[in-house]
Amino acid sequence: MHSYRSIAIAGRDVTFLQEGPPDTPRVVLLHGGGFDNAALSWRMLLPKLMPDYAVIAPNWPGIGGSTAFGRPYSVSDLGEWLIRLLDTKGIDKAGFVGVSMGGAASLWMAANHPDRVSALVPVATHGVTPTVPYHFLSHLLMKLPINALSYSVMRRSRKALRAMMSSIFADPTKLTDELVEEAQEAIADAGAGEAFTHFQRGESTPSGLRTDLRGALAAMPQPALFIHGTKDPLIPLASVRQAASTMPNAKLAVLDAGHWPMRERPQEFNALVASFLQGVRSRSTIS
Repeated sequence: MHSYRSIAIAGRDVTFLQEGPPDTPRVVLLHGGGFDNAALSWRMLLPKLMPDYAVIAPNWPGIGGSTAFGRPYSVSDLGEWLIRLLDTKGIDKAGFVGVSMGGAASLWMAANHPDRVSALVPVATHGVTPTVPYHFLSHLLMKLPINALSYSVMRRSRKALRAMMSSIFADPTKLTDELVEEAQEAIADAGAGEAFTHFQRGESTPSGLRTDLRGALAAMPQPALFIHGTKDPLIPLASVRQAASTMPNAKLAVLDAGHWPMRERPQEFNALVASFLQGVRSRSTIS
């Protein structure tokens, strides 16, 4: 099991996983929302990358000991936070792999700080659709204490947690007892639900999402590999296909998976990421 490190940035704690030889190219792994954290998303990918890359996987604010924003926030807030972390760690440029909320943050980095991004792997990515499914209803519901109640139920009930996780898998038989146990440890973090609720409230308006990066994609020259599941219930495959076709140096890989392909199809996912990063490295330098 990987152990978290901690660093203080302007008096605020940031926890992160860091693996791999320090003199190798840099790769940043960005986890998603909900009760996700760096270890939960990237535990299977880290061993694949760490022989060849200096990898850092931070916990977003409010997760795993990283100091929370304590207010509604959006993808741009995550991006600015990430810039401060990279500056503190002395990372001038890196390849970015991000899932969902983390995918949107990586695309935001490419749009707003292109000199810091050598390659991108947006996974089941937020930020390329104008709305979420049943958007107006979702917007209304997030103003109620439903999220807090659902997190409370899942903390107490392994059955409820498994049911929720099954809903984001294309094949629920891929959801192992070990993964549910990992998720139980993650959801025990009392700040996780509150942090994601703040993100939802900061990102959502009655008519759409604050972060819509579709208009910036054509101007992103970085090599990119979008990875998406055929049965993702949250982000339509058609939207990601359009995003990949808009970026000049992007490709799309589709897996038989839901919204969490790195844990549902880890072998296929890890091979795709490693092959893509190696291809970029052979043509240039991820540094």
